[in-house]
Amino acid sequence: MDRKQATRLSKFLSLVLRHRPDEYGLHMDEVGFVDFESLIDVIVAEDIAAETAEDDVREIVEGSDRRRFEIRDGKIRALYGHSSRVRLDYPDQDPPERLYHGTSVASAYRVSESGLQPDGRAYVHLSSTAEEADSIGRRNDDDPVIVEIDTAAARAAGTTFYQATDLIWLCSAIPADACKVPTLPERPRVERAAHERSSSDQAARPRGGVRLVEPDASQEFKRRTRKKTGRR
Repeated sequence: MDRKQATRLSKFLSLVLRHRPDEYGLHMDEVGFVDFESLIDVIVAEDIAAETAEDDVREIVEGSDRRRFEIRDGKIRALYGHSSRVRLDYPDQDPPERLYHGTSVASAYRVSESGLQPDGRAYVHLSSTAEEADSIGRRNDDDPVIVEIDTAAARAAGTTFYQATDLIWLCSAIPADACKVPTLPERPRVERAAHERSSSDQAARPRGGVRLVEPDASQEFKRRTRKKTGRR
């Protein structure tokens, strides 16, 4: 499998296993698993891969330096990144003293004021090293801000931590007091005014539940009418 095909397949796995299993006729259980054979049928039907689909998926799952997926007992799941409300079966664990989160300058302002929130995902994602946080942050920003998390302070505030991989930790939210945000450039006047209006609108809005907005995981895959085809 060449690099271009591997990237396309990995993106499709992320799209389906993190965000849109129902759209492809897959049932996700409460801890994030879908049936492996059924997923392979979808991959073949969507022309993502053909006869080598099963081997290609196993190569991505088992051959990547950065663990994103796991196969267990005839099922497959993403290890983190879900926008759906899965309840991953990770035990509560004591994290290192410091964890890290890479984000944009605009988002860093919000973190300094209200902490880290899942923002449409099932969990807040943290990295065990600043280097990993920087790598993740660069997916959305050329020069990400690295927020340092005081895990003891977060624990004291009631945050529970779960370890997804050697590099990725998950939690429900991090309070602002536990987030060390580096010095940020002053907000432009227009942005400050917009922020003040937004804060005022939110304060005046009646509270009646939280609206979760699912991220558009990928524009690359166009849903077509799926014909379930047999695999050789």
